[in-house]
Amino acid sequence: MNDPSRSVPQLPRTLEPEVMDTVAEAVAYDAMDHREVNQRFVDDLLAGGPVGTRVIDLGTGTARIPILLCQRLSEVRVLALDAATSMLDLAATLIDVGGVMDQIQLEHADAKALAAFDDAMCDCVISNTLLHHLPEPQRVLGEALRLLRPGGRLFIRDLMRPASNAEVDRLTELHAGNESPEARQLLHQSLHAALTLEEIRDLLSELGIDPATAQATSDRHWTIDARK
Repeated sequence: MNDPSRSVPQLPRTLEPEVMDTVAEAVAYDAMDHREVNQRFVDDLLAGGPVGTRVIDLGTGTARIPILLCQRLSEVRVLALDAATSMLDLAATLIDVGGVMDQIQLEHADAKALAAFDDAMCDCVISNTLLHHLPEPQRVLGEALRLLRPGGRLFIRDLMRPASNAEVDRLTELHAGNESPEARQLLHQSLHAALTLEEIRDLLSELGIDPATAQATSDRHWTIDARK
């Protein structure tokens, strides 16, 4: 019998570039108005339970979320990783301006291959809108679990692929209608590249994580909040 709760997406997943690594791309990305989304990420992370003191942020971009987190919790130390040097260069300036240089360490690293980093080295792994860039997002999930100590927390949020082109267009206009044409195009492409809730739950099941730890948390996001 078919499970009516599992919708079949009408849109195929269309990948976008994995790394945004020019100065122009970094500046354009950071200029997009992510303030509300970033603040909600941190609010939801803290509302969901303890994060510990050792946090790793995968695909940190310009480190806006670690900055907000460290401004809220002075005891937290964040290892912020990204594959794009242009993003990290801008992040370093923003961390300085944010007054949290002693709390955030930036590292150039590919989240799919983190062999240089020790097993069970952190209390919490966070990531925001990284997985939709990747052809094989399960590799990042596997690395995230390896980095977590037993009982550590996995908190990952990403875009959720709509079921139709019309819904992609609606969400793009709703959430980026006042942004630049480049910003609207970025969101449009990202929604096409995103995983559905069913797809991310299937990946979690393959890794031995309760699929119910992934939930739709907005009209365009799903969130994983799980313990190892």
